[in-house]
Amino acid sequence: MSQKQIFDGTFVLLGFGSIGNAGLDIIFDHIDLDAEKFFVVSDGFDRAAMHQDHGVAFVESRITEQNLDEILDGFFKEGPGILVNASVNICSKALIGYCQRRSILYVDTSFEIWADQVGTDDMINNGGRFSDIQTAKKRFAGGPTAITCHGANPGIVSHFAKRLVNMLAQDELGDTYKTPRSRTEWAKLAQQLGITSLIITEMDSQRALNPSCEKIALNTWSIHGLLEEASEKICVPFGTHEPVHERIAPFVFEAEGVRYLEVDTRSAHYHSLGYSPTFGVFTGMIIPHVEAFTIANYFSLHEDDKRIYQPTSYFCYQPCPAALNTINNASRNGWHPDGPVRVMLEEIDQGIDSLGVMAFRNTTRDVVWYGSEVSAEIASAYKTTNATSLQVIAGLISSILYVMAHPQEGLLEPEDLDTDFILQIAEPYLGHVHTHTVADPFADGKSLFDKHPLRSGPKVEADPRQIGVPWRELPH
Repeated sequence: MSQKQIFDGTFVLLGFGSIGNAGLDIIFDHIDLDAEKFFVVSDGFDRAAMHQDHGVAFVESRITEQNLDEILDGFFKEGPGILVNASVNICSKALIGYCQRRSILYVDTSFEIWADQVGTDDMINNGGRFSDIQTAKKRFAGGPTAITCHGANPGIVSHFAKRLVNMLAQDELGDTYKTPRSRTEWAKLAQQLGITSLIITEMDSQRALNPSCEKIALNTWSIHGLLEEASEKICVPFGTHEPVHERIAPFVFEAEGVRYLEVDTRSAHYHSLGYSPTFGVFTGMIIPHVEAFTIANYFSLHEDDKRIYQPTSYFCYQPCPAALNTINNASRNGWHPDGPVRVMLEEIDQGIDSLGVMAFRNTTRDVVWYGSEVSAEIASAYKTTNATSLQVIAGLISSILYVMAHPQEGLLEPEDLDTDFILQIAEPYLGHVHTHTVADPFADGKSLFDKHPLRSGPKVEADPRQIGVPWRELPH
């Protein structure tokens, strides 16, 4: 899609952290916009001076539950437009409702909640966020298009999952195979291929060659977003191949037909083995992410209200070394940064962000990975970005162009979108996109879960072939 898409409505970019900064230039690369109708709204504008040539308005404002309508009405007073939510802790549910009432297009990279809910007993888990999305999809069917959870992950990884299933089918079914046209057809295909788990893996090795000695909380994306996820309870869609043992049963729940496991263990303390073509086997945190629910749901089958097939899905993540240090320090400080915060950009001079989806199957011990590997060198070609934020921008710009081309489709999740449309736009920002097959990387002797059973302490490592194994040790 080389020709710019024309958009003459109001364009509001909400949030100017790592994604807002990285995305502004790329938005103008793809869309012919009236700068006088473009507003960047945030409570802070680090690096904004680097974007002054676009002539957009930078408006300093903090949106809350009480003032949301009043502030946004000030920007959309001339009629409909598009709201791109790249913020943290401004409630997506409230923003989507506002846009639906006023016929405004909407895109976000994650389903956010209000800041005052984070870390409280009332904090909604990812099963609850998934349920909220399903309810809103029914309520807003046929309304102005809104796409939620479409960054890298959640977002692009859902298209990686569909591409991966598609490639496996092409290889094994030959001339009899036709690409699925519906959600049910995708689910039946995954079942036919014997897919038991679709696991999202990310290994981030970005680092500065000469790190600062200052006490600063660092990450390659939102520090507050990282700590929110690291401190959440484990919440994992639990496939039909996973036996529900007596000790596991009290921790298994339902969300809109998706069966999931939730336990009172912070994700920073619960690890799984992951795999990357570049890094091989690694250990990562099981981070609660809504794409685990949307992928598990998209590839699940029900008959007469009975679940007959659902894959396990979760996100295994090893952040960059500086971010691991940030998490360790915050865990001793009530999950708050123990110093100033900064997203790493200019100081990064090496490393790769390897992000993909692994397919586990009951017909073979081989594991197939499909995904994106972006190096710091590739990312350095873009202003105010790094490898991680470039992958998120790939999802964001492709979803922005999708809502402009399809303005009346209601609320959509990543799996609902045309994967070919999305990846055609996204792939130039995704570095090396490829598939990789490896003989079981978690063969006996490589799995660490049995060395760290739950009873030995707060940390446990799981075998990704069967996520329920460690929880057999749960006390009565």
